[in-house]
Amino acid sequence: MEWLKELLKNAGVEDVDSLESKISKEIPKYFKPAKEFNEINEELKIVKGEKKTLEDDKKKIEDEYNNFKKGSISQEDYEAKKKEIEDNSKAEVAKVRLESKIELAINNAKAKNVKSVKANLDLDKIKLDGDKLLGFDDQIESLKKSDAYLFDIDKKVDKGINDDSRKRKSEDADFSDDDLDNLSDEEFFALQEKNNK
Repeated sequence: MEWLKELLKNAGVEDVDSLESKISKEIPKYFKPAKEFNEINEELKIVKGEKKTLEDDKKKIEDEYNNFKKGSISQEDYEAKKKEIEDNSKAEVAKVRLESKIELAINNAKAKNVKSVKANLDLDKIKLDGDKLLGFDDQIESLKKSDAYLFDIDKKVDKGINDDSRKRKSEDADFSDDDLDNLSDEEFFALQEKNNK
């Protein structure tokens, strides 16, 4: 984390390497990985969308109830209108939830542009079963093969030199503290995110 070392040096810290190493180990304890943040953010969007839909529908039902009380509509008309509003509300909430889950899954698939990937999916074949998307995985894997340019595809990256055998370490290898110190910021956080899964 070169940026951190530079900040510490500019602040006049003497043992920059030691402090930077300690900070690097502590950061994951207090900050959420981007993937986890995005999932929470998507859930918040879903809840806000559902809340707005329910508030709008509550207002419509109240208006119809007031019309019923005034005698301008019959009991049957009121009940029919209320059921129609409730059904539309349920459908709208389900639609918002499905769209948000699809966008989150596309983002988690490391799409460079969510809208571009979404446009290449047959959304009619994707259904939501609880929290699981049915019909999504096959389509996204097929799209990754046919249009790989739409995704940030992970590739094996050399992560440093093993002192004992002088062989290059792959990303699946264990790292000592010295190896971790030699990683770039991007490599370090990618490794942290992988280990948190």
